[in-house]
Amino acid sequence: MNQVSIQNEIDGLKETLTLEQQYLLAGRARETLSLAETKLSAMDALETAFGSLDPSVVPGAYQSDMMDIVSMAKENAVHFEAIQNGLRRAIQRLESQHANAYVGSYTQTGGKVAFTEVTGQFLKKA
Repeated sequence: MNQVSIQNEIDGLKETLTLEQQYLLAGRARETLSLAETKLSAMDALETAFGSLDPSVVPGAYQSDMMDIVSMAKENAVHFEAIQNGLRRAIQRLESQHANAYVGSYTQTGGKVAFTEVTGQFLKKA
């Protein structure tokens, strides 16, 4: 790869990471995932050009750019993890709502029947 194409890959990857960050901060995880192929393609091209993505191995002219890319990628990973945690919490809250819900039926001893224990074997009152 020549210097121009390397710089184009770096600039494209930075733009993609910036867009990814905007999506993550807006909570648009689906759009974030659509950028994965573009990021991987650029990273493969840069790894082929440099032999490694480690900023210390990259030629001096590109070290600053590569350090920026690594920093942006780490920050985006933290944002993505926060979204994942938020989704997990929402699912847990929904599950716990069902666990605390009752179907309006009672056991022989007068206790409420929890929604999670419903089997569909209720008898009609004669």
